[in-house]
Amino acid sequence: MAKLGYIHIRIIISVLMGFFALLLIFASWFYRDDLFRSIYDPGEPFQTMAMPPAPDYTVNTAWLIRPDTDIDPINIPGGDIFVVSPTIFLGRTHWNAPTSSKKLADNFKRVVLPNYVLPYTSSGRVYAPQYRQAALYTFLNNRDDSLLAMQFAYNDVRRAFEVFLAENPPERPIVLVGYGQGGLHVKRLLNEFFQDESRINKLAVAYVIDHPFLLEKLSLIKPCARKQDTNCVVAFGAFEPKEKKRVQRFVDRTLVWDAAGMQAVSGRPLLCVNPLLWTTDSDYAPARLHLGGVAAEGFGFDTMPVPMPHQTGAQCQDGVLLLDKPKQKALRRPSRFGGKYRTLPSNLFYEDLRIDAARRVQYLIDKDILPKRAPLLELETIEVEDSPVTLPLKPLKQ
Repeated sequence: MAKLGYIHIRIIISVLMGFFALLLIFASWFYRDDLFRSIYDPGEPFQTMAMPPAPDYTVNTAWLIRPDTDIDPINIPGGDIFVVSPTIFLGRTHWNAPTSSKKLADNFKRVVLPNYVLPYTSSGRVYAPQYRQAALYTFLNNRDDSLLAMQFAYNDVRRAFEVFLAENPPERPIVLVGYGQGGLHVKRLLNEFFQDESRINKLAVAYVIDHPFLLEKLSLIKPCARKQDTNCVVAFGAFEPKEKKRVQRFVDRTLVWDAAGMQAVSGRPLLCVNPLLWTTDSDYAPARLHLGGVAAEGFGFDTMPVPMPHQTGAQCQDGVLLLDKPKQKALRRPSRFGGKYRTLPSNLFYEDLRIDAARRVQYLIDKDILPKRAPLLELETIEVEDSPVTLPLKPLKQ
């Protein structure tokens, strides 16, 4: 009897342990966002942390991609494209990404370069700086440390953009591209560098993707309301139907640059340009208009991914782009720890953006409002042979 009672006790303990294990798993899943934020908190004030070394944008190693500056671009078609990459660095060890980290550099080349940079290589010369981006953790709260980290990241982007401008000839259009955190920084570049007509005339298009763009900030630069528009802004934040909490964060708590510094959106109207229609209308665009997304994780620079078309329909509603669930799982947001915050290893509108950027660059060139350079003269080289000097046989008469 004693032995039987002992067995019963062991069974009860095993059942209780299983129950508590399931309870722990359920609690971890239910509070996974809080857990994610806790894990990636740097745990030290921004001001007391040693800063990662600053990139030197005069050398190629500070860039994900940079054209050969020894080649005169006069015979290179298209414009010059400046791409500010999305957030890859999660946090925990620092408020800002250490650009010396090999693991981080590998992630940029594995995820960011093929999905978020390569679409624009068909529009001209592409520049994409590596920068000490603010950690993903900084975008999950409104702490003063987070604001300082974002400002610190922008200072790198600004320095890189000044190098870009110095290498951008007057006759070549400019395209600005920012995804996620990159969109935050591109919006500030527009505020600081595109306040006069001559610079705006050079802007083919600016893309601010997956970061809010306040309609009230559209003054000198207009939204792209048609495919033919140039000197304009395309902006959208895209969400699947299940992502209601992400939508709420996007339109309410996400921080944007404001005259008073960094401020939450707080429900203010946002710009939404539908990348299937290229209009600001609220019309629904069916999946047959979708030109193609890619999941190009790990692709090399010389390998262009094959787009997957007709994956989703899209519609602008209340400043956000609502999507149909993409048909291919590789183009959906993965259900993993921190998945709702991380940068996707795919680009749902890769082909749509690739074609649109090239089209707007060409439209701007066709407007014939930019300066022109005469083509380089191909001078023929003539070899001159030495002629021997022969002295006369007799002295010349005076």
